Amino acid sequence: MYELIYYLKEIGNFSLDAIWFPLAIWTLCCGIAFIVLRNRESLNPLFHYHLRTAALLSLPFGIGAAALMNRIPAWFAESNIETAFFVVQNPIELVPSGGNSSAEISINWMEPSLLIGLTTVILGLVSLFMLGRLISSYLALKSLYRNLDITELQDVLTNEPDNNRAIKLAFHDHPLVPFTFGWKQPVIVLPKLLQHEPEKLEMALQHELTHIKRGDYLLQLALSMIESLFWFHPLIRYGNQEIDTYREISCDQEVLSRSGFSIKSYASLLYELVPLSSGAGRLSVSMAVKNSTLKKRIKTMKYHKLHKASFRQSIAFLLLMIVGITLPIACSDLRGPEVVSNEELENTQISIRDAALSINGISLDNKNLKNVSTGGLGSIIIMTGEYGAFNIAPRPFDGAIKTGEIEGNNLSFKINELNVELRSSSEILSGISNSSLWVKHVAPLERASKEFGPMLFANENAGAPMPPRPPAIPTKGFDDDLGDYFVVVEEMPKLIDGMASIQSKIEYPAMARQAGIEGRVTVQFIVNEQGDVENPQVVRGIGGGADEEALRVVKQAKFEPGIQRGRAVRVQYALSINFRLEDSNYSSIETE
Repeated sequence: MYELIYYLKEIGNFSLDAIWFPLAIWTLCCGIAFIVLRNRESLNPLFHYHLRTAALLSLPFGIGAAALMNRIPAWFAESNIETAFFVVQNPIELVPSGGNSSAEISINWMEPSLLIGLTTVILGLVSLFMLGRLISSYLALKSLYRNLDITELQDVLTNEPDNNRAIKLAFHDHPLVPFTFGWKQPVIVLPKLLQHEPEKLEMALQHELTHIKRGDYLLQLALSMIESLFWFHPLIRYGNQEIDTYREISCDQEVLSRSGFSIKSYASLLYELVPLSSGAGRLSVSMAVKNSTLKKRIKTMKYHKLHKASFRQSIAFLLLMIVGITLPIACSDLRGPEVVSNEELENTQISIRDAALSINGISLDNKNLKNVSTGGLGSIIIMTGEYGAFNIAPRPFDGAIKTGEIEGNNLSFKINELNVELRSSSEILSGISNSSLWVKHVAPLERASKEFGPMLFANENAGAPMPPRPPAIPTKGFDDDLGDYFVVVEEMPKLIDGMASIQSKIEYPAMARQAGIEGRVTVQFIVNEQGDVENPQVVRGIGGGADEEALRVVKQAKFEPGIQRGRAVRVQYALSINFRLEDSNYSSIETE
């Protein structure tokens, strides 16, 4: 279960940047475009058709462009080009879930990253189903195509130019006809009732030939895929309905403008060709659309002479609309203006000189807060005794949350109801005026020694330059026979096989179950150089046999030992086991 929750959070964190934020920007831009077009009914129907089509096509283009911009920041860093035309601060604070050594099995279903991840997975599964339906529709049309009695268009329209030589023609009584299907070798499928009515046949063919000439089939195929992927978005469905209407209106007007067909005869044919089915029809273009659009089409026919089709100009508008909506999506930045890229941090230094530290307004002794520095890709550890230790960095890292900021000589953050402020005598980040701050807080352990006061340590990152630094200070344990051990080291011990190795061994004590005892048992111990548990002691118990059960499973735990300056060392550690009666096999474990 823990692994599932972890992956859902990861999906939530990724999809917020990669999908949902670009989708929100697209919704705003596309909504404005649709409102403007709604108030411009007098505009050429061909322009209405292509501009609405461009609005929908800009969604996958925008998401793709945004992903590309996020993957090639080095291009812009080298040329000092600002990558974001405008910046929108993320309103949802997501806690990174990777690498956290604690596992709270009592799940907080209201955590934003978990909610977003779960929603993304559910919508994604439905989108896959919708894509499956689309593929099924395509196969149904292919099957119908194979069963058609195909003839050459030239055999019916002898006066057509040679560029229509690749177009095929067939007659069928399928409920979907008439329709045009295919790109390289398109086929026009008409009802058999038109086969012996030359005028109606001519009108239907001219309409379908106009679709082929304009490439409407390819646009319809792309729009059908977008509608399947983003089926949940109301603007997508509304846009496709409007596109269907204006595609046919523009086609009607072009046919009537360049032929001598009477409007009355043409309108009469439309009534005859209303399709009886619509399922697979999404993948084709046709003179016949829903009955609900006929009234608007026929009404518009009276004004067809007012609009002279300009296909090239309309395509230019289509491309401009795609670019106009894609750019705001691609050139916006969810991270916020204060985020510094890894490329910028790579050649900078984090330096703290003669620091003044205060927590919750209380100034702490600064005799040990002297000089420390590390590469910009590293981090700084602030040890404060009674307030625990804080690992801080100007970038995300395992187990940290984004809170506070670095501004010039000052840094400040709030975590676990602690307001921390630190003032250095010099600029903290060389060459960078301000940045967000990521912080991991290690709470103080009971009976931990406080004699050393606040301390600063650099924590280097692989590949980042690291100047010499003082070793971590060992604190004396609560048993003199234990000798010295570390409270915080560069690499803390890691439980082999994760929390599952302990969860699988826990049995809810019968005495505690019968007495209705619940609560958290905290076991404190030393992880030695071999990764074994030494001297486990219950520092917080609940009785009823739960304390003994917690000690039993902790004694069996095996760790990867803590590492300080390249060697294994003894480290003080703690595990908390949460006993809950609603599910005796369900316990939660967290480290301190």
